[in-house]
Amino acid sequence: MPHRDHPFAAQGIGSRQLWRRLLLGCALLAWALAALAGPTWATGERKVLVLYSLGSDSASAWQALIHKGLSAELADKRQTSTLGIFEERFDAVRVGDEQAQAGMEQYLRTKYAHIRFDAIITENYVAARFLSDRPDLFRGVPRHYMNHGRLNWSPNDGIAYQVQASFKRAIGVIPQVAPEVRHVVVIGDSTDRMQESVNGVREAAGIYARQLRFEYWDRLTYAEIFRQAALLRPGSAIFLLPSYHDSAGERRRPVDIARQLVATTRVPIFTNWEAIVVPGVVGGYVVSAERIGRAIGAILLQRKPDIAGIPGYLFDHGAAQHFHLQNIPPTAQWVNRPRSVFEEYLWQILAGLTLIVLEGVLISALIFALRGRRQTLLALHDERNQLEARVTRRTLELMVANTKLEQLATTDPLTGIGNRRRMTEQINKELERSRRFKHSLSLLMVDIDHFKDVNDVYGHEAGDRAIVAVARSLAGGMRNIDMASRFGGEEFVLLMPETAIDVASGAAERLRADVAMLRIEGDNGERIALTVSIGVASSTPDGPPDSASSLISRADKALYQAKHEGRDRVVSA
Repeated sequence: MPHRDHPFAAQGIGSRQLWRRLLLGCALLAWALAALAGPTWATGERKVLVLYSLGSDSASAWQALIHKGLSAELADKRQTSTLGIFEERFDAVRVGDEQAQAGMEQYLRTKYAHIRFDAIITENYVAARFLSDRPDLFRGVPRHYMNHGRLNWSPNDGIAYQVQASFKRAIGVIPQVAPEVRHVVVIGDSTDRMQESVNGVREAAGIYARQLRFEYWDRLTYAEIFRQAALLRPGSAIFLLPSYHDSAGERRRPVDIARQLVATTRVPIFTNWEAIVVPGVVGGYVVSAERIGRAIGAILLQRKPDIAGIPGYLFDHGAAQHFHLQNIPPTAQWVNRPRSVFEEYLWQILAGLTLIVLEGVLISALIFALRGRRQTLLALHDERNQLEARVTRRTLELMVANTKLEQLATTDPLTGIGNRRRMTEQINKELERSRRFKHSLSLLMVDIDHFKDVNDVYGHEAGDRAIVAVARSLAGGMRNIDMASRFGGEEFVLLMPETAIDVASGAAERLRADVAMLRIEGDNGERIALTVSIGVASSTPDGPPDSASSLISRADKALYQAKHEGRDRVVSA
């Protein structure tokens, strides 16, 4: 009972009831304040707008790598608050710089009129120029300009994180890894932005003037670039800048230009841009789009980005092997490296090891529990080990035998190149891949002219030497993505993936000329000259669907026409 002198005694309210009412009132007041403050106060969400210059992941290989690095950075770091990311793209790759900016300001003002951003981040030059030219857009919001691509420039309204492309290192890696190169072709365009890079290459080229001779293709059309690239010989190299235009105003993605050059030229291709390092492009000292994505992620998380660590050495494994590169920097990152057996079957190996460990634990438990029957268990254990050894040995013998049989079944014993079966399987695979990725696929049908006369006049051993010499000439003129096979007798097939018919016809003409220079020794010491006739056929993404038999048939008809027109020539279907 309350004390008789307590002020609430007359109302019959106890002290516990009073405290309960006070606590309830405080709770209701806190709830009302939370409701008035809105959802941002309740969740602590930080809102950031990110503006990308080059469009969607599907339209830009650079943008795809940016997103890969951004996702990895956000996944690796633990966030202390909810992060709201709003992304907009200018799509400058497909529509051009100026067209991409048209109407974007009004679009952003309308779409985000009721959102208060905590920061704005731009990536690359189009988005940076757009935002810096509009100080009234989202006024008062902190701005971050990532990789803005504008030399000797700093914003008045934000923080600039410019990735410095070291052309001294990008050019210097060429004589380091390919000392036989004496001639470097620099491919760019005549736009102001690209000319800044071309001038940067010219400055760096002065350091290596005694070692390298430089040629600049920055005012050519794409047709002229590909035609001249096909004529480059060993001892030359290409340094490809991320160009989007040619001298005629035609637009192409840098990654598409890189793929066409790989299919056209036989010299190594270096670059300073990660997105251009596709299979067949050597790489070099490049600016990493994936690391730029990680730097944007760090800014989103309010951390200091590692700008100095963005450039680095990056090499394509297949191209490095094909061009026999040496002195690769130990810090270099490799792409397109074939996976090892351990990497390919990691989970199976781990599962097998786990089963072995469990089996060992169970066996140990049984031995400990059945100590009185130790001798019997030891005998069983030895028998099991012997059986496993016999099974393992037999399995290995079968694997070796199967491998040898597979090689015998798919390799021509005389020339060492693939046979008809292997080529037919490869054609089907490449046709499926060309349909999926919408690439052209070309096939060359090659036949030695007057081969019967070689056998009849000079002997069958001379005929065999002629077949081997032609096979070596074909294999020596291939790219690392091509495949040659002996289709039967004196007939060969050369498969060229990702190759249009005009490029394949040019390659066929080179092969024909190489064979014409061969001289084979006859059984009596004579010097025999050889010629070949070549039929070329191509499967295109926009043409009717091809099968292996239809593609071979069209190439064979073209070969027949070459024979009919006098031999020692190339005919395209």
